[in-house]
Amino acid sequence: MRKIFVLVTLLLLSACSSSLVYNNADTLLGWWIGKYIDFTDAQQPLVDQTIDEWLAWHRQNELPQYRTQLLRLRNAISTSDLTQDELASHFDIAQGHTARIRQRIAPDIAKIGVTLNLDQLSQLFATINHERSERAEEFAERQRKQPKRSERLTENISEYLGRMTPAQKTIVEDYAQQLNATYELWREYGDTSNHTARQILLTAAFDNQAQTKLAHFIVEQESLQTAALQSAAEQNKALYINMLWAIFPTLTDAQRDHLIDKIDEYLDLIESLS
Repeated sequence: MRKIFVLVTLLLLSACSSSLVYNNADTLLGWWIGKYIDFTDAQQPLVDQTIDEWLAWHRQNELPQYRTQLLRLRNAISTSDLTQDELASHFDIAQGHTARIRQRIAPDIAKIGVTLNLDQLSQLFATINHERSERAEEFAERQRKQPKRSERLTENISEYLGRMTPAQKTIVEDYAQQLNATYELWREYGDTSNHTARQILLTAAFDNQAQTKLAHFIVEQESLQTAALQSAAEQNKALYINMLWAIFPTLTDAQRDHLIDKIDEYLDLIESLS
């Protein structure tokens, strides 16, 4: 179930999505979810209707909020009025976007989830486990090819700023050394989440509270994180915000223009979808 949520989030929130992808998201979502679960003829109409309702809700309710946030950020960057507190608030706003999606889709996923039979559950969790193994292999390969976290951060930031200066790379290097290693903690959290979802779904036929439990699990999944993960993630978030704030005053005119152009691309995308 978490994988379905992740896909919905990615498809609906990803700024890389083209209007073609978004406008055909009902088909794409149906195809992707079908990779995890072969729905029965009785289930498929509800799945199709649910996807259509998600997308209509997202277009009407969420896209305007993304636009408002991007315009606020663009204005602050273009006028150099961005403050560290406002930068931090954008992270919180982004988390709010994700939280709203969880709240919206959780009851629907739970309603469908409790109808899955044993064959479907076996397919679901086998596919999830296979993909988790693949991601672990990909992570190990990235670590081998690009072991320094600062290099990966620089690459990601450069996508939005263009070529970074030596001084900016030094800032990234300094903060990268302070970041907590969380990969194993996230893997542990993934194990716990999958086990919890599995237990809810496997006992659904005998538990009249299963649908409520599953919806709650989707919304409150972070409660399963260990204290160590929560602490490390919060520290990393604060360090990342501080790093970006340290870079902001060093932006060249070309970098500022590059960042504004990137925001404008997202705004144009939202406009085309509205």
